[in-house]
Amino acid sequence: MFKLVCGAGNEDCESVKRLVFVYACAGCKLFDISARKEILESAKEGGKLAGKNDIQYCVSIGIKGDKHITKAKINTSKCIKCANCVRNCPNDAILSSVVIDEKKCIGCGICYEKCPSGAITMEEKDVNYREVLPYMVNNGVKYIELHIMGHDKADLAQKWKVINDCNPEFASICIDRENFGNKEVLERIKDMISIRKPYTTIIQADGIPMSGGNDDFKTTLQAVAMAEVVQNANLPVYIMLSGGTNSKTAELARMCGIDFWGIAIGSWARKIVKPYVSKEDFWENKELQNKAINIAKELIESCG
Repeated sequence: MFKLVCGAGNEDCESVKRLVFVYACAGCKLFDISARKEILESAKEGGKLAGKNDIQYCVSIGIKGDKHITKAKINTSKCIKCANCVRNCPNDAILSSVVIDEKKCIGCGICYEKCPSGAITMEEKDVNYREVLPYMVNNGVKYIELHIMGHDKADLAQKWKVINDCNPEFASICIDRENFGNKEVLERIKDMISIRKPYTTIIQADGIPMSGGNDDFKTTLQAVAMAEVVQNANLPVYIMLSGGTNSKTAELARMCGIDFWGIAIGSWARKIVKPYVSKEDFWENKELQNKAINIAKELIESCG
């Protein structure tokens, strides 16, 4: 299973529509999108334009402290207008040194890391999950994903309860080891899946979240290593590799004996089609569309 990650924080409707169109035409049947009503509608529109009626959607939310629900903010009094943030933003969310398009910001934090003056902070922007998640399930969404790399256990418990009360076909837990060791990661997973039926939970083993900017074995190494931690625990779950995933992920995973259910690719998948989907005349230019679709097909095939 190949999953295209549009971005848990990506609220740009047009971007999502184009990504779904391209990757649906290329054969992708599962898309990870922000848990917002307008994003779901845009994604469905992209699927319809691709002529596909068998597409599934996974909506993602995060607990407090998880970077997937953050947005970049610029303190103009500290900004020295070096434009490091503009040059390094992978999603073209920074329009100038002092203006951020919040809808395009996916919370990757690259601008924060590159800012030499400390003018950028990452601030949380949560979704009204109690309202939106039931809406999503009632409108055909079969997968709900919770990003859980934060320390707020109360928020984790509340959001996990709401997800399970919605009774999606699959609940997905996205977890990495940035803040926790292997033992705590597994303890958290075991506690969460204890209330679910066997093999109705997907563990998205996030190597290094939003790090898939390159297409080599080193970039995807941590995704495979994280999957191995989960696999060795022999849990009744499906394993999906993520976080630094690329066209080398499946090959490396097989070399390491990982029995994976799927591969979720975000940063790399978006990067390779960006030169085409970002063009103003994309919808009128069949040549642009076909180039993007062919590139997407190659990536999907590498994950088979």
